[in-house]
Amino acid sequence: MSESKYTLSVCDFSVADKKAKPPKFNYPGITFRVGPSDLTGDTIATIAVFNSANDKTGNVVQVYYLPVAEHPMDAIKSGLDSAVCGDCPLKPSNTNACYVRKFHGPARVWTTFKASRYPLYKDLSQAEKNKVLSILKSKPIRLGAYGDPASDLETSKSLASFAIGITSYTHRWRNTPELRPFTMASVDSTDDYIEAKDSGWRTYRHTSDSMAFQNEIVCPHKSHNIQCADCGLCSGTASNSKRDIVTTTI
Repeated sequence: MSESKYTLSVCDFSVADKKAKPPKFNYPGITFRVGPSDLTGDTIATIAVFNSANDKTGNVVQVYYLPVAEHPMDAIKSGLDSAVCGDCPLKPSNTNACYVRKFHGPARVWTTFKASRYPLYKDLSQAEKNKVLSILKSKPIRLGAYGDPASDLETSKSLASFAIGITSYTHRWRNTPELRPFTMASVDSTDDYIEAKDSGWRTYRHTSDSMAFQNEIVCPHKSHNIQCADCGLCSGTASNSKRDIVTTTI
């Protein structure tokens, strides 16, 4: 019998690891700064939580800006939430339309911070700092899981400078042009939209009707169930997209 022209040989069927896993760190997050708020001067903590199960954002690094002196729910009652939220029209003392459930994420992160489970970055050894940076560079970063990135401008700008992707919004767009390259102007009316656009911002607008400007597209999570981790459009003027985002009021 003639030898077959087809032969079998051992083959490597293992699947390549498409994304190297970041090194393990012994804490669920890191405190980047404890210091005065850029909005009020009250002491706030800027905390990055490494993992998230948020259905809208996906598994991104969540950055919280929290008043240190009071639990988030107490800060709402006393007005100390202004240290991180400023005069945001959506916060409880105004329209109370904010989508953040303060008794969930912010409360849990504040309690964990008070239990010293988010070490201060500057106190780490260089080896531990390198681990933290590897984690932060392994996935997109959301600035403002609670609070406005304008409450800690320097940390916000620093994180945006090396992140592989940024999701960020500010109601302080009239006062913080330095956030414009990586942050969306959060606008609450058509007049705000026009003013922000004339000032060079990309915008994220919420509306209670079905009207949209020509340059606006519906938030891809609402229209196509795409998570922020895979979308990346809400990243200011540095984004590859020139379009603005609109969504229905929560």
